Amino acid sequence: MSYAARLRIVSLFEDLEADELSRIAELCSLHRYEKQAQIFDENESTSDVFFVLAGSVRISSYAMSGREITYRDVSIGGIFGEFAAVDGLPRSAAVLALSDCTLARMSSARFTELLQNNGRVAVRLIETLVAKIRGMSERVFEVSALGIRERVRKELLRLAAQGSSDPSGVLIKPAPTHYEIAARIGSHREAVTREFNRLEDAGVIEIRRQEIRIKDIRRLAALEEA
Repeated sequence: MSYAARLRIVSLFEDLEADELSRIAELCSLHRYEKQAQIFDENESTSDVFFVLAGSVRISSYAMSGREITYRDVSIGGIFGEFAAVDGLPRSAAVLALSDCTLARMSSARFTELLQNNGRVAVRLIETLVAKIRGMSERVFEVSALGIRERVRKELLRLAAQGSSDPSGVLIKPAPTHYEIAARIGSHREAVTREFNRLEDAGVIEIRRQEIRIKDIRRLAALEEA
C-alpha cells in the first residue's frame, strides 16, 4: 500500500479521492517512534499536527507532585496536536508512544492551508473536536460529581465497549493497569485496586494478568445506574 493510500485510515481523510490523498501526502513527512518515546512535551512551543498510521500514543499531563492525568489514547486513524496548530499556543499536554508508532506529520501552516482549501477535511476536523470536547466534558463531570465506585464502573463500561464478547462475559485484553485506570479517572492506584477487589468478590468481574473479564455486563451497568 502506498504512503498516500495509507492516509485513508485517518478519520479526517477517509472519504477523500486518491488525488486528494496524494496532495496531502506531499504536505506530510513520515516519522517512526519507538515505544516509550516522547513525541512532544507539555508547554512545548511546537505546532505540527500528527496522524497515526500505526501504533498508539497517550496524551497526558503531570501535576507538580508527579501525578499523571491521562486524557486519552490515540490509535490508528487518529489525530493529535491540532489544538496548537489551530490556536498557536504551547502544547496543552505531553504525548508518549505506547507502542512502536508510524506517524504522518504536517506543519501548522500547511494544515491551516488544507482546512481553508478542503471543506470536507474542515468539517471532519470540527466533528473530531466536538467529539473530544464532549468526551472531556463527560470526564470533568465524573471527576467533579461522582465517587470512585461510579468512576471505576464507568471506565469499565467504556473499556467493555472495545472488548470481545463470549458466553462467559466481555474480555478486555490487554487490560490497562490499575495505575493507568487511576490516571484516566482522576484517582489513585490503591482506590482502584480496592474497588476492583470489591467487584471481583461480588462476582461482577474477574481479574487475571493483563486481563479483565466482565462476567456480568448487565449487572455492572445496573450498578452504575443505581
